[in-house]
Amino acid sequence: MEADDLRHFNQAREALSSFFLLVIAGEFNSGKSSFINALLGEKILPEGVTPTTDRINLVRHGDEPGEEMIEAYLLERRHPAEILRDLNIVDTPGTNAVIREHEELTRDFVPRSDLVLFVTSADRPFTESERGFLEQIRAWGKKIVFILNKIDLLQDPLDRRQVTTFVSENAERLLGEAPLVLAVSARQAKEAREQNNDALWKGSGFGAVEDYLLNTLDQEERVRLKLLNPLNVGLTLARKYKESAFDRLKLLAEDVATLQNIDTQLAAFHQEMLRDFEPRLGRMDALLSEMEVRGLNFFDERIRFSRIRELMNSEQIRRDFERDVVGDTPRDIDDEVGRIIDWIVERNLKLWQDISAYIDRRQIARHREGMIGEVTGTFSYNRQALLDSIGRASREAVGSYNRESEARKLAEEVRGASGMTVFAGAGMGLGVLMTALLSGAVADITGVVLATTLAATGLYVIPARRRQAKAEFSTKVAELRNRLREALTRQVHGAVAQSSERINESIAPYRRFVLVQQDQLNEARDELVTAEDGLMRLRTEIESKR
Repeated sequence: MEADDLRHFNQAREALSSFFLLVIAGEFNSGKSSFINALLGEKILPEGVTPTTDRINLVRHGDEPGEEMIEAYLLERRHPAEILRDLNIVDTPGTNAVIREHEELTRDFVPRSDLVLFVTSADRPFTESERGFLEQIRAWGKKIVFILNKIDLLQDPLDRRQVTTFVSENAERLLGEAPLVLAVSARQAKEAREQNNDALWKGSGFGAVEDYLLNTLDQEERVRLKLLNPLNVGLTLARKYKESAFDRLKLLAEDVATLQNIDTQLAAFHQEMLRDFEPRLGRMDALLSEMEVRGLNFFDERIRFSRIRELMNSEQIRRDFERDVVGDTPRDIDDEVGRIIDWIVERNLKLWQDISAYIDRRQIARHREGMIGEVTGTFSYNRQALLDSIGRASREAVGSYNRESEARKLAEEVRGASGMTVFAGAGMGLGVLMTALLSGAVADITGVVLATTLAATGLYVIPARRRQAKAEFSTKVAELRNRLREALTRQVHGAVAQSSERINESIAPYRRFVLVQQDQLNEARDELVTAEDGLMRLRTEIESKR
């Protein structure tokens, strides 16, 4: 709760043990001070056509006149008037004056009042600025009685009725109920007291004011209004902070949607990567399948009895195999794996850029929309600070993303994951490693064929050994295909997981803030709704005691 609101609530609660507080409010030059002087029958407060009240004047009963500053800008005046035995009267600085500090004093004091007499002038009744001030008084739940002063300026009774009706109708539209409007002339009341003129006193309208304050506003009514004062202040504050909680929760709902959208983007990124990855693996599979077909044809043509002499030259067989079967496949595989790695790196970078741009757009929207007022100052500051830090972190991550470094790292991981690190000396590429594996395999196969042929003259053994060679070659190709598939698939999954982890780490403070605030605000909202309901029931019970 803000310090001023807490102070207002404590003051209203403490006022339960003090005298009934009748606050006189209105614009400057509406005749507030002269009204009080006429009511008390003596000039206690200064009067003038310019703003004369620069502080709060608390007028209370005292056997001897006197005054004392009891708070900053709060002057206590004592006077032996009988009406002050049951209530205290407060004269406030006029609103809509050049000196805005005077108006702030009045606005700040209103929550302490038990009843407000709002003074408006017959020559400029119910102005727009008065309407604005009355809305603030109404917001605190105060009972308002209207004093239409300077009615003597209107000589025609019809004009007086029209102005009174004008004030009454506009006040009813503003307050939602027909108010009491008392038309008076403070000047005539003062003259009537000085001259002891009953007719002039009757024409001043002050008889109705005294009747209201002494009879209508009796002890029972004063007690009822006194009890309602802290209730209405509490209701005003409960509603204010309840609405603040709703507004914050509405804002947080957008933050929750932001987090959910990021999570959705990450999940979609994962699915898109796996979906788009399969065709890329298909291109690599096609290269290996084409090489496998060439290899099978190679064995059909070379492992024959008629080519026994050639089979004895394993080095030549190896060279022919590399030329006719392997050919450019290692380079093509190397290129394809490189393209897959580059694709992974680029997609990761694109994800970071998209997330960064999205967060930036959210921040721009927040700055454009603004926050929800003074009530949410700390909340908004913490939230915006987190958004700013996340935006910076995401932009820095994008800026520091090194394509070449990431590609080299992925290539090493693929090579290691495919079981080829044993050949990795001198910076050999994946295709070169593959050639070494396959060439070694064909040398092993032809060696088996040669040994078998020499041992059994080969007429019946060679076809079986050819089938064996083809089967073992297909097995080698399948193993290579599986190794590459598994290694690259792991890298894709790992890259996606790593990107998601980095992004989630960068937004973790924001996510924690949103979730914690959401829990706290839901709890506060529920408590405030309960408090409002309880205060409303209590107010209804007190209001029914009439």
